[in-house]
Amino acid sequence: MQSKAATAKPTELGKALSLPCQANRIRFSPDGKLLAAACIDGVVRRWNVAGKQPAESESLKGHNGWVTDLAFGKDLLFTGDSWGKLTAWNVNGKERWKHDSAHDGWLRMIAVHEALLATCGKDGSVRIWNAADGKKSSEFALPNLMAVRFSPDGKTLFTGDLFGIVREHALPSGKLLRSFEVKELYKLDRIQDVGGVRCLIFDAEGKTLFVAGAVPSTGGFVQCTPLIAAIELASGKRQWQWKGANDAEGYVTDLAWHPDGYIVASASGQPGQGKVFFLKPGEKAPFFAAAKPNVHSVAIDPTGTQMAAALTNANSNGNGRVGGAKYLPNVSPIQMWKVPRGL
Repeated sequence: MQSKAATAKPTELGKALSLPCQANRIRFSPDGKLLAAACIDGVVRRWNVAGKQPAESESLKGHNGWVTDLAFGKDLLFTGDSWGKLTAWNVNGKERWKHDSAHDGWLRMIAVHEALLATCGKDGSVRIWNAADGKKSSEFALPNLMAVRFSPDGKTLFTGDLFGIVREHALPSGKLLRSFEVKELYKLDRIQDVGGVRCLIFDAEGKTLFVAGAVPSTGGFVQCTPLIAAIELASGKRQWQWKGANDAEGYVTDLAWHPDGYIVASASGQPGQGKVFFLKPGEKAPFFAAAKPNVHSVAIDPTGTQMAAALTNANSNGNGRVGGAKYLPNVSPIQMWKVPRGL
């Protein structure tokens, strides 16, 4: 007879939360009571998820372009947009500080470690900020940036670029300490650069860095196979990797580390194809997968018992066209799951 842990699996919690547009990123607050979504209409939407049913809280407004990323600190929420604006909000939704031009255009990713905040942008710069007051403490130039992540101890910063190169930098100088190559994540297709490092996370012990994106087959109408590579930090060597089944599965769009010691990931591929999946490091296949249309982001609450995933509305073909000449906007319903511990 199988044990309860062996037969248990995540279960969906009712109807998905409704959004009027697509969401680029979703995250739980450190206490797990709040879920926030970075939306392409310039609004940050929030829900109180501490009760039996999620209740929508007041939205945060003030961004001009798409809200491209968000990240929670201890008592602040940081949000960035496609015009380069960076804003810090108190938990109650009051603006703490802002920089209208934190980057020259597209702010791509935000990382937080205690009192420090790091951002990277399309302008080819990494900037380090004081999280409490928004004062810039240092910056350094690096082209084609796509991802940033602090080391677990906050002493160094890891960056990922379009060409599948991950670098470790000393702080605050930005001096290059070493680099790792996951070159499968990049392809030059005719004159188009395709791919890049989309996600960086660490395991709970801070000994392994997981680098994710996809192995591109073509540019244009992008076809690619999802890939997650594990790099042992002590040796700097790749110790394991997982690759999807085919090039219709698309990019790994987001990663989270579950407190039970496995990866929670999302993927978005050819129109309508996407999934949320759980993967144990070293395993050849996910031990849980839920097929969902084009998943943009996934988040796990601090207790590891609740998961959220930002999807794409059903029957979407990627550009919003639904039959004939009628065009409907894509939206991102957020599906909530209950996740058993000990899977």
